[in-house]
Amino acid sequence: MESIFQAIRRFSYWKAVKCEFLLTMFYVLIGCASTIPTDIHNKQSVNELKVAFAFGITCLTLMQCFLPICGPAQMNPAVTIAMLCTRRVHVITSFIHILAQCVGGLAGAGILYGVTPARKHGHLGVTFVHNDIGRGQAFGIEFITTFIMTFAYYSGHDNPGIFGGFQAAPVGLSIIMGHTLGWQFTGASMNPARSLGPAIVCNEWSDHWVYWIGPVLGAILGGITYEYTTGGGPEIKHLRRTSSLGMMNTETRGSKESVDLPTELTFTVPATPDPQA
Repeated sequence: MESIFQAIRRFSYWKAVKCEFLLTMFYVLIGCASTIPTDIHNKQSVNELKVAFAFGITCLTLMQCFLPICGPAQMNPAVTIAMLCTRRVHVITSFIHILAQCVGGLAGAGILYGVTPARKHGHLGVTFVHNDIGRGQAFGIEFITTFIMTFAYYSGHDNPGIFGGFQAAPVGLSIIMGHTLGWQFTGASMNPARSLGPAIVCNEWSDHWVYWIGPVLGAILGGITYEYTTGGGPEIKHLRRTSSLGMMNTETRGSKESVDLPTELTFTVPATPDPQA
């Protein structure tokens, strides 16, 4: 606990927190702006690909630009919780980052509300479950899409050389993929802070639990799957290295013991006296 309290006193620590706030704010502002229909009487007039690319390209651009400033940003409470479960962030740090992300999402939705015409203040990017699917199906969609996005997040930031230095590229592309699957059914949130901000501003809370439980569980499983499949995290590498050394020591000790054991049995027969002597 002493190390985390020392880190909190540093300027770089709070710079990262500020970046989480700013990144989430701009992500919600720009992404949700793309969901406003051109025809307010027809919500279906929103172009699905426009929304997908708006969220995906915004995430990719922001994360890549802020990478040299604060390192790999999370800008998603679900990803932060996954990082906590895989021991990549401290519990206090995760709580502060989640708070900054939620406040940033609220700020982004509030700015969007202030800069858009009053006649288009209908939903402003509020995510809701479509009437054609059930709540369990909506949970499954959010779970799957966030699983893929979190797996891509871990892969991109653990292997920057594979993507030519564009560590945020897998995350942005996975968000575009997620929208092509889930936009027409759940709005493809994949980010609790992205759903929380518009929900507060527009006071729309229908099935809001789906956009927390689904992404959080999907992100946790995605992060754990990556860690135990590739052994990317330091904790997993240490665990595997320790296990390997233990097995090698056991095998070496067993081989030494096997050398000391006799390979064949020998018997000594006492000589009998000659009766003619």
